[in-house]
Amino acid sequence: MLSKKQAKGKRIAVVGGGIIGLCTGLKLQLEGYKATIFEPSGAGGKCSKGNAGHFATEQIFPLSNPGLIPQLPKMLLSPTSPVSVRFRDLPQTAGWMFRFLSKARKKPTEHATKALTALNHQAMSSWKKLLKEVGLTQLISSQGSLLVFEDLKLFEQYQTTLQALTRGGVKWEVWSQEKLSQQIPSLSSSVKHGVFFPDTSHTAEPYEMCLELKSSFLCLGGEWCEEKVNRVEPNAEGCVVHTAQATHHFDKVVMATGAQSVALIKQITNIKVPLQAERGYHLMVKSPQDILPIPVSSADRKFIMTPMKYGLRLAGTVEYAALGSPANMRRASMLKHLANGLLKQPVSDDSIGEKWMGNRPSLPDSLPVIDQNDEGNILFAFGHQHLGLTQAAITADLMAQMVKGEKTQLDLSPYRLTRFS
Repeated sequence: MLSKKQAKGKRIAVVGGGIIGLCTGLKLQLEGYKATIFEPSGAGGKCSKGNAGHFATEQIFPLSNPGLIPQLPKMLLSPTSPVSVRFRDLPQTAGWMFRFLSKARKKPTEHATKALTALNHQAMSSWKKLLKEVGLTQLISSQGSLLVFEDLKLFEQYQTTLQALTRGGVKWEVWSQEKLSQQIPSLSSSVKHGVFFPDTSHTAEPYEMCLELKSSFLCLGGEWCEEKVNRVEPNAEGCVVHTAQATHHFDKVVMATGAQSVALIKQITNIKVPLQAERGYHLMVKSPQDILPIPVSSADRKFIMTPMKYGLRLAGTVEYAALGSPANMRRASMLKHLANGLLKQPVSDDSIGEKWMGNRPSLPDSLPVIDQNDEGNILFAFGHQHLGLTQAAITADLMAQMVKGEKTQLDLSPYRLTRFS
């Protein structure tokens, strides 16, 4: 039974109906505010629709780190590399890449790791609380996830990372080849070791999760507006949201605009946020639902396989390109060959289903923007890179605390928008 707290009378706009905006709108509605979500593409219609479905709380390290630099030449020259750069887009992306690589130093890495750890430690408790309030706890399966290794040298090198994970409070277990064959018999004998993360979770269908969150939001009295927001302006009474169709007045606005954030944030704050489309791909395989019981990632091949409602989702790869560039579906097709190296039963051509690409909103330091303007009437929640699903509910909690004028449960200084001014 859905219920909400006594209405506070304030009207809040949430610009963006991806997983961050959906969780924020739902949380505000539960807190008694009158929330309106602006999204012309439908709930979760962009990046949130096709992600790997993995709540990656074990991923506490930034993408740019000292270990990345030695790997770059091989990554960029190999056609099957997990990282690709669309070279014709370099005029638009080169500036971001220089800023990204400048973070591959010890001090920025330690700073980002601490900030990501703080968010990820709170992530699942926020998710479970939010879903419990609206009767949707079944959307998350909390059975852990597995990282597998084929190369023994790579596994030996990973021991340093395991020590860092322990310092970061991440629980893990090493699985031998014998235990892997017992627990997940569908894996190839080429897999020599595994690291099991017991506290991670996954959802069986990210897009359906978005639709369920929207349904709960509407049942609680939230409003959905399919108009594209062109401009947001603060005024003495609150904020004005301008679309091509109308002018809307609100007490506060939350900007959860994902990869589309740059122009709107520049218009509001005069800060040009260095946000890059970190494009991810997926390939659906029509296979028995129980071929894998939990998500399995490959340390060697840099991709993930997640069991889902409609088959097995192969996801991963990073492609840096301009936001409007066409998808390169060869990146999705490549995932089939990566999976064939990990599974005893190869993926057949007739089992191939949907191919998809989405633009993850990535900032050079791998940290999101979670902040508000000086007046407190425009709030910012974007730039979560590949951890949007993981950090959506804790971000919603922080947004609600700022809307209420409360002290936030986390120190927000690492996520300030002004770090880019």
